[in-house]
Amino acid sequence: MRKRPSCSLIITTYNTPDYLRLCLQSVLKQQIMPSEVLIADDGSTDETKQVINEIAATSPVPIIHVWQPDEGFRAGAIRNKAIAKSSGEYIIDIDGDVLLHKYFIRDHLCFAQHGTLIAGSRVLLTPAFTEKYKNGKTHFPSFYSAAVKNRIYAVHCLPLAKLNYCIRRSKHSYLYVMSCNMAFWKDDVLCINGYNEAFRGWGKEDNDLALRFMNNNVKLRFLQYHAIIFHLYHPENDRSRLSINTQLFCESIQNKTTYIEQGIDKHTPES
Repeated sequence: MRKRPSCSLIITTYNTPDYLRLCLQSVLKQQIMPSEVLIADDGSTDETKQVINEIAATSPVPIIHVWQPDEGFRAGAIRNKAIAKSSGEYIIDIDGDVLLHKYFIRDHLCFAQHGTLIAGSRVLLTPAFTEKYKNGKTHFPSFYSAAVKNRIYAVHCLPLAKLNYCIRRSKHSYLYVMSCNMAFWKDDVLCINGYNEAFRGWGKEDNDLALRFMNNNVKLRFLQYHAIIFHLYHPENDRSRLSINTQLFCESIQNKTTYIEQGIDKHTPES
């Protein structure tokens, strides 16, 4: 039997302590726990810190709070800081506004292969269900939940997951990667210098990361029907910098970029 790699779960958050609490509660119910959890906090107030401390007190694995000052949306920078502090061989990236299926970590580790980036999907929850769940008035979501959107992504089935994993995708498949459910080897992400911190504001930093992985001969595979997450509803993030980020992303495509300058190396102990 293949030995499981040590795994660091990185959760990105910003001033949504009620969502983060629910997310962490779903982490504690995993059939297989990660080796550690790192909260990549993009400048939240002390209320988020209090939630983290409360959950960490009962957690069987370390929960590490990685924080940076609030200077606008800088998801790439805080994820890089968390990756630099992580000790796991394998990194799983999620957002702090999701609920994890009880087999989420197990599923990702079962499909972990060296030289491969895994991109998962998400199940969308309605505003009404999200509000009820936050207030403890409904059960954990599932395929059968009436308020689940894109229900097909809530199916948990190993044969379908294996089939989907093996399907050859187009050369532009990096366009469909979402950092709310993504997994990769730490050695591989260090080789491309992590997320590009030139991306500020919402949009395209996850696609750029996937593109540079592929340019560096890391295979992209999609994991559906396994590693299921349920996305709690919230209004869309500010997208005012999307056009600027899209231009940066187009430059990466044109230049076949692998390694970027504004990346994880400035957060490593050597720097």
